[in-house]
Amino acid sequence: MEKAQKAPSHSANIAILDTSIYVHNFRSGKYESQLLQLNLVVRASAVVLAELSRGARSEEELNFVQTLSKNLKIITPTERDWLKSGEIVRSLSIREAWETHKIREIHFDVLIALTARRAGAALITNNVEDFRAIRNFIPFQLIEWN
Repeated sequence: MEKAQKAPSHSANIAILDTSIYVHNFRSGKYESQLLQLNLVVRASAVVLAELSRGARSEEELNFVQTLSKNLKIITPTERDWLKSGEIVRSLSIREAWETHKIREIHFDVLIALTARRAGAALITNNVEDFRAIRNFIPFQLIEWN
């Protein structure tokens, strides 16, 4: 007997923070109060951790990424996520007529969105424009912080 699959919840109880939130908060403390008041369990996206590692400018920033990876459950894109991301990026690039550098940049955002969606997590970002464009192709819960 097969177990019935549960439909994704419309109100997530977990969240994935986008790279932009971590960077702004680490460098300026901009989102400290919002993070402390967050009523969701935070999970880390492997894609976000990779972006943070790639952009780490100091030993302190690299240590921050390593601490995140040790203390948060990490959600990783699946093979299906990677395949779907290529389709979405292609559609976005045609629709938006983006140049090559923008297409490369948005690919990780698509992977983050797909991972959040699959995990039933809300995605918190201040990179509103790109994630709104992605939502034209896949539904996922987006929380926008200014």
